[in-house]
Amino acid sequence: MTPRLSAKEWSIINGLTAHTRVHALALLAVNPELRPTSGRRSPERNRAVGGVPGSYHLRGRACDFGGSRQAIRHALLDANVQRVSPRCTGPEEALDEGDHLHVAW
Repeated sequence: MTPRLSAKEWSIINGLTAHTRVHALALLAVNPELRPTSGRRSPERNRAVGGVPGSYHLRGRACDFGGSRQAIRHALLDANVQRVSPRCTGPEEALDEGDHLHVAW
């Protein structure tokens, strides 16, 4: 099932690496309350938002998702068990940041 996303949200998803994009879309399909809020970042944008040097966002391997506290908690559990292929090892990071969910693949 393809999630219903705005043009801005599709732009975030389309900026991710292919593998990360597959994961993000799969996570959105089972957590329709989530909205992608940040994906690939330039070094300047990463600094401006307080991102860490070496962030997965710089390589298009991380996506942040907004939603209700309940949606974020459920999606965190889903992200940690999600596998999109037999060789997939799951996320490198899955963090409940309070106001958003950060997942890097």
